[in-house]
Amino acid sequence: MRVVNPTDLRKSLGALLDAASSGERILIERDRRPLAYLVSVEDGRRLDGEEDRVARSLAALDRLDELREEWSRAYPSPDDDLTDPEWIHQEREQRMDRIEEAARGIEDDGATGRG
Repeated sequence: MRVVNPTDLRKSLGALLDAASSGERILIERDRRPLAYLVSVEDGRRLDGEEDRVARSLAALDRLDELREEWSRAYPSPDDDLTDPEWIHQEREQRMDRIEEAARGIEDDGATGRG
């Protein structure tokens, strides 16, 4: 990336515009402080699109946060002093119990001739 000061910019504007239009990024500094970039139109359009993409991403994150809050209200954490791994283990055991009960019910129906 080329760095120029305002004096260099005035002296060689045409050449700098040609360089920028071919894809080179040029940083314009005054007193060693960055002021602006000179970029091609394509890069500028891409940067404009980036702002829209960032805005859409932030909006999506906001919607996810709202969903998290909604689910927290709809499905509050149980006050049973279980850690997350303990809770998951308990849920798995309860689910397996329900599956086994359902399987026994199917077996019972088959043994009695119902079904």
